[in-house]
Amino acid sequence: MANNLGSNITKFTTRLDKVIEQATLTSDLNINGDLVGEVSRTGEVKIAKIAMQGLADYDRAKGFTAGDVTLDWETLKLEYDRGREFSIDYLDDEEHMLLLSANIMNEFARTKVVPEIDAIRFARLAQKAGQKASADLDTPETALEAVLTAEEHMENMGVALSECVFYLTPAVKALLRKAQSWRIDNGTGAVSTDIQTFDGMKMRTVPQGRFYDSIDLKADGGGGYAKKSGTGKELNFEIVHPSAAQAIQKHEKLRYFAPDTNQEKDAHKWQYRVHHDLLVLDNRADLIYAHTKAAAAARAKKA
Repeated sequence: MANNLGSNITKFTTRLDKVIEQATLTSDLNINGDLVGEVSRTGEVKIAKIAMQGLADYDRAKGFTAGDVTLDWETLKLEYDRGREFSIDYLDDEEHMLLLSANIMNEFARTKVVPEIDAIRFARLAQKAGQKASADLDTPETALEAVLTAEEHMENMGVALSECVFYLTPAVKALLRKAQSWRIDNGTGAVSTDIQTFDGMKMRTVPQGRFYDSIDLKADGGGGYAKKSGTGKELNFEIVHPSAAQAIQKHEKLRYFAPDTNQEKDAHKWQYRVHHDLLVLDNRADLIYAHTKAAAAARAKKA
C-alpha cells in the first residue's frame, strides 16, 4: 500500500494545485512574466520599474525632442514561507488510505491553505493601496456612495472599470443589491441576482473571515491566521487593477513518507510547504483602492 500511495504523490500534488487555483479568490492577480524577473533560490525577485517622458513639440527644422526611457529593477524578497506536517497511524484502515489521504489534502487546501493565501493577499493590497477610505457602510445609500467614490478614483487613474476586480463582503453586496439593482449585471446586459459584475467590474464576494487590512500569522501550534490584534480592521471592499499586483508562488511541495521510511513513528507522513507573496508595484499603487470599516475608536466617538 505504501508504494501505491507514493506512486500517487504527483496526482495528489496536481489535485492540490487545482483546488488552490480554483478556490483562491485572488487568482485574478496572476504574475506578469514581462515585468517580473526569475525568482532566485533565496526567494528574491526583480521587478521592472519603467519611467519615460511624455510628448513634446515636433520641430520641423530640428526634428524630434530627445527623451529617455529608464528601466530599473527593484529587488524584493518573498515573505511568506508556510508549511504543515500530517501523520496517519499505520494501523488505520489501509484499504481506505488512498481515499483518506486524498480527502485530507483536499480539505486542507480548501479550509486552511486557500483562506490563508487570500487573507495574506488582501491584507497586502490594503497596506499598499494608493487610496484608502474608512467608514461603516450601514445603508444601501452609504454603500453605493462609497463604491461610486472608489470608481471615480479608478477612472481618474486612467483605467477602465471593466478591467478592474471588485472584492467585497456579502454584507456590502446585499446593500448594493438594495441600492440600485440595475448596476448589477451577469455579462449579458440583463439584471441578474447571480452577481458577476458591478458597473462592469468583475465581482468577487469575499467571506469576512479572510478580509482584513492586516493579519497575524500563527507560527506554530494550531497555525493559521487572525485579524491583527489591536490594529487590524475588517475590509468592506477593495477595487484592484490586476496590473498593480503580482501574485508569486516560488515553491510548493507535497512530500509523502511511508511507515517503513518514516523515522519518527509508525505512520504515513505528509509534508506540505508553500513559499509565496503578493508584490505591489510602487508606481501602480494608485490602482488599488481599499475601504475598511471604521476603527473602534472612531465608531465610539461618533456614538
